[in-house]
Amino acid sequence: MIAVFLGGVLTGMAMLHTLNSRAKSLTRSTDRDILYDTDLSFYYGDKKMLTNTEEHNMHLPDEFYKKYVHSCIVNTVDCVIVRVNTITNQKEFILVERKDQPAKGMFWFPGGRMFKGETFFAAALRKCRDETGINGRAAQVLGVYNTHFNSSAWDEPHIKGTQTVNVVVLIEVADGSEIQLDDTSSRFRWASVDPEKNEHEDQYIVAVLKRMHAWKRTFGGEDVVF
Repeated sequence: MIAVFLGGVLTGMAMLHTLNSRAKSLTRSTDRDILYDTDLSFYYGDKKMLTNTEEHNMHLPDEFYKKYVHSCIVNTVDCVIVRVNTITNQKEFILVERKDQPAKGMFWFPGGRMFKGETFFAAALRKCRDETGINGRAAQVLGVYNTHFNSSAWDEPHIKGTQTVNVVVLIEVADGSEIQLDDTSSRFRWASVDPEKNEHEDQYIVAVLKRMHAWKRTFGGEDVVF
């Protein structure tokens, strides 16, 4: 009886080992087909095809986008564009004054809606170029925030506001870059990256700066601009 029992146990263990080996083999096989980028993007298929942004996904019809804002959460990127001022040797980031709702008239991070097919880095670099005229280097995803506004550019008497999920991306640029604002902003200014020097700014701006400094203390190296 003991021999039979031991034989059953050994057989079961062998079968379990075989199943685990097959599962690991399948997992490894699947992993080889999945690409992963440092901006937190996974590609379950051909990367070039999956990141192709069609023209009709860039410029949505007004009525469609209005309904989208009224009914859905808008996925966006916000850009923390950082430079080292070569005159003062201080680290600074750029804020732009918004022309449109939400947050009209407030100084905010450059940013906006992601296009289908874009990665976080690609979307942030596009918004950086479009809204400030600067070409930069995307360094890190700093965090994700969920913002609820009581207004939007698409408000109607019976429905107002918008909700956005904002992926914050750190972008490094060289000092001396010429700023060329697009028609979404009125003016710009550079500000210290020190959160304590920005307590007069919106609480979202301060929260992002604190997150940036927390990331620097934990992961940042000497090559990180701030």
